[in-house]
Amino acid sequence: MEKRSRLIEEVCEKCPATCWGQKSMCNVHNLHVGKIESCPEWEKLGEAVAEHATSAIDRTDGVVQAAKVAFDSYTDMVMRAEEEIKDYSFNLREIERIRLSLEEVGGSLGSAYGIEAALPNGKGTTSDKTQREVVRRERNQKRLQKLTESILRVEQAMERIASERERIVLECIMEGMRMNVIAKHLGISRSHFHEMKRNVIKKMALAMYGNDQLQAG
Repeated sequence: MEKRSRLIEEVCEKCPATCWGQKSMCNVHNLHVGKIESCPEWEKLGEAVAEHATSAIDRTDGVVQAAKVAFDSYTDMVMRAEEEIKDYSFNLREIERIRLSLEEVGGSLGSAYGIEAALPNGKGTTSDKTQREVVRRERNQKRLQKLTESILRVEQAMERIASERERIVLECIMEGMRMNVIAKHLGISRSHFHEMKRNVIKKMALAMYGNDQLQAG
């Protein structure tokens, strides 16, 4: 009943076939509008309303989905940045270890290519060992490059942190200090420290990966 009353108000009142007024008679149906059970004009209005509602839902879903993708991308960016910052000191040590390992491997490969390379070898001896060292060297070189890029990314982003206290927080995290120790060192509460930490990590994330996110968007 409520739906039909709405249709009468929105369609029949504006319809040129209706003698709207005290009689409210429809010249097409030859009935009072209150007695009309169905009308093609009502169906058109229903279809238009349904189409508009569907379009609105589709637009809303698109906006929500885009917002979710952007949020997930931003969250992932912040997490990646925080992980690299925390691993900074370890990565420095690991770079040094790999470099020393590559130097040792280089020496062993040099001997294999010297006099020993001209000597006949049994199956599974020097030649196999050399091949394994070559594979290991390539793997270490790739890892060395990845770690070096991470170090440079953190150091370059750090240059964009203007606040001295935020730089101290950042350096302490990079050195592997515990959170409560850093808060005590700065003379602030743990809640205040965590707020500072969140802010500096966000700034670092944007400096380290912000351009990548913009390009992806």
